[in-house]
Amino acid sequence: MNSFNRGRVALAFICVIAFVALVFYLGARTPAPEPINGDQLGQHNGESFADYSERASASVEALDPASEENSYALVAFTDSLTPEEAANQLTEVERVSAMTIGVASARALPEPIAGEDRADVFQRDLDRIAYSLQGIGDVPVPERIDAVVVWDDPATLRSLYDEPYVATVEALPSDAAWGMFGIQPVNVHSEFNGVPAV
Repeated sequence: MNSFNRGRVALAFICVIAFVALVFYLGARTPAPEPINGDQLGQHNGESFADYSERASASVEALDPASEENSYALVAFTDSLTPEEAANQLTEVERVSAMTIGVASARALPEPIAGEDRADVFQRDLDRIAYSLQGIGDVPVPERIDAVVVWDDPATLRSLYDEPYVATVEALPSDAAWGMFGIQPVNVHSEFNGVPAV
């Protein structure tokens, strides 16, 4: 190998080393995504509905009933509800932050605008899902809601157990921040036998 070729090989080797070093440097400077802070709503893997129901009720009971501090809570319905049915269960709730359908990830929701109610917000999001599924094939389009994440005070969260289609209410501590907790689906369909009153 002549000196010219040796020089080219050496230069290529130096470029590779410099590139690898740059990649490691940039990787070290890239901030890691913020982790979930440990709070979770929903049924754990392998957890029976009966056990989840008891745990969810205890989470609401643990809130100070005299407190006016709002908390996030997962409200699971006894069955999948239409937008109107779901909205009727939530008439006293200050804020509905998300809805869940089946085992899909929770979908964040805005508050109703002037001239709308919660049923309109639910329906608009279901319509967006239907639109996104157009042309994909024979994919079932969801038309019902299984659970919602709400934000309200302990007294209101407790009162949700009086609604006829509410299966469980699971609350987080009042200092839990939106976007910093996980949301898992709740499977009530195979094991729903009533929920102990809070």
